[in-house]
Amino acid sequence: MQLDVSSKRARKLIREHGLTEEEIQQIVASARINLATFDPEYRTNVTQIAEDLRKSRPTIYGWADRAIAATIHSLRNIRTGRPPKERERGNGAE
Repeated sequence: MQLDVSSKRARKLIREHGLTEEEIQQIVASARINLATFDPEYRTNVTQIAEDLRKSRPTIYGWADRAIAATIHSLRNIRTGRPPKERERGNGAE
């Protein structure tokens, strides 16, 4: 699987997380499978992904399942709305 990771955002994430080429391929494979699962207009060939990465289809699906579980957990734990404003000090109320 040949990937173009030259975008500024990709380079930033690779640097911040110390991502290896294999980890990047796992992220992309997981994202493609999860898109195909939830978006009927998106098509992907899991067999081809597995062959390209020299992994089994169950391994690829396992990555995707763990990635979606982590995404769900993260989304459910994001606090919505703006953080409360800090009170100004020295406003006369002591």
